Amino acid sequence: MAYWLIVIAVLCRFLPHIHNFSPVYGALLFGGAHLRRRDAIWLPVVLLAASDFVLNSMYHVSIGWLEVVQMAAFASIAFTGELLRSRTTWRRLAGTCVVSSLSFYLISNFGVWLGWNSYPHTWQGLVQCYLAAIPWYWQTLISTFVYGSLFFGCYEIYAARQRSSDRAEPTLSRG
Repeated sequence: MAYWLIVIAVLCRFLPHIHNFSPVYGALLFGGAHLRRRDAIWLPVVLLAASDFVLNSMYHVSIGWLEVVQMAAFASIAFTGELLRSRTTWRRLAGTCVVSSLSFYLISNFGVWLGWNSYPHTWQGLVQCYLAAIPWYWQTLISTFVYGSLFFGCYEIYAARQRSSDRAEPTLSRG
């Protein structure tokens, strides 16, 4: 189920949506918690990189090193999802939503500051870059909370139903 969720979230990037409000963030967090450990980071990042390649080709945008920075930012979300692997509570989920959104914000905007000529390459320029990106941070944070809660909540409901149906199944006795 987690694998399909990642694929569907990546495909949603091709649909119109508000900038930085996407199921990708919640799906990466969910994938970090529920994909096999060996797949939890590389698989979503490869799928996102492939979708970036297609999207950039569609819009005739050149692919540069900033995509590598963005993939590192996406990987940080999946890596943060590892914190939910052993136990997921609403408090832990809320904490990882904040931490993963913050890591994405810090990494991706550091790449913007470093790679674009929009801000001077000084401490003040870095601060300006981070301040200018705050509206996008809030959208990422809200999106991560909304979709992360949806994915983890639906999974818990599904898992609880599976557990109750497993207990309710009668066993055949030999007699």
